[in-house]
Amino acid sequence: MRLSSVLIYTLFLVLECSLQAQMKNSEEAQSALHSFVQEFYDWYVPKARADNPGPAWDIALKSRGSVFAPVLARALKGDSEAQAKAQGEIVGLDFDPFLSAQDPCGHYEAGRGVHKGKSYWVNVYGVCSGKRHEKADVVAELIQQDDHWAFVNFHYPTDRDLLAVLKSLREGREKPAK
Repeated sequence: MRLSSVLIYTLFLVLECSLQAQMKNSEEAQSALHSFVQEFYDWYVPKARADNPGPAWDIALKSRGSVFAPVLARALKGDSEAQAKAQGEIVGLDFDPFLSAQDPCGHYEAGRGVHKGKSYWVNVYGVCSGKRHEKADVVAELIQQDDHWAFVNFHYPTDRDLLAVLKSLREGREKPAK
């Protein structure tokens, strides 16, 4: 009977250590995720607010393409190429897809990530005139890809998401003209 008590106590210690290690890894993942998203927005927002010859997301794709999952990068590139060919009319995105804005705030803050299935969702809040928005402007969806984080989609308060918007725009461009 004493052996079973020792065995149960040992199992309890092993489980407790395992749970503590998982919590530490989760906290480390949360910290890395938050840092990754915040660093991207700190880099991107000044470009989005600058007077660029093209959309700021093109700069992000060229300069930091590895932070986007391939499907998202291809969809954004396709949209930009279609817009470049359609001089004088808007056939692509008419807002910044990473900020969910036409007139972005001066700063954006990443919130805490939430694990959903195989991805993490991070609320991103605009900070305009020193005041942080109460609700997230956009929710960045990310996955762990190889040894780094990658954006796979962006979700908007209107229950739309970037991949769905890009698909709808592409399908609209592919319809034959009447």
